[in-house]
Amino acid sequence: MNVQRENEAMDHHDGEFVIKVNDVESSVAGRVLDGRKILAATGFRPVEDHVLIQLLFPGTRSVGLDEPVDLSRSPRNVFRAFKSDRIFRFTVNDRGYEWGAAEISQRELRAVAVVDPDGTLVLEREGDTVPLPADGILKLGDAGTEHLHVVELVTVYLNDDVEKKIRGGNYKTEDLADVLGVEPGYVLDVLEDGQLKPLEQGQTTEVRDGMKFYSHVPAGGSS
Repeated sequence: MNVQRENEAMDHHDGEFVIKVNDVESSVAGRVLDGRKILAATGFRPVEDHVLIQLLFPGTRSVGLDEPVDLSRSPRNVFRAFKSDRIFRFTVNDRGYEWGAAEISQRELRAVAVVDPDGTLVLEREGDTVPLPADGILKLGDAGTEHLHVVELVTVYLNDDVEKKIRGGNYKTEDLADVLGVEPGYVLDVLEDGQLKPLEQGQTTEVRDGMKFYSHVPAGGSS
């Protein structure tokens, strides 16, 4: 009786499963399929010309043509297929990702890494953090493995009455002024321990939640 029940369970699990490849859903037969069968079943031929990536939310992994995937182990079987012969790698908060194209959009990057809408993605390069490119496209083939981190936004205040939500962390004074929307030619002060302290050009300031900044014309100038 136990053997019969086990066989019945196996028959159930070997039925049809829904998979999504490149946002298109398909029903496939069988609990365990290799990369070759997944690509062929969803129309990506010749299969040898494609790279298959499984999305794990968060995380991704490449699936070899002969590598088995147990579809019963995940509540969502989501994949991306690329016409490519290379695997590209990047990390988000030290978790490794694999991709099948030389670039990835910030929208898709946020989706596969499950980044909170309030989080800001930054690149870690040579011990410093830099924002993603303005066009929102991260190029993966230029500098080996790219390393990204999610930085939460903080709330700061400009001239008491203007609330700004910006990325926390270190800023050069000129970059901070730009992010805060300070008028060109104005100087920037920070309120610390009840006193206003001027921020010099090129100075690095660690921006934290609740900080207050004040902009004004340089001493001796006119408003």
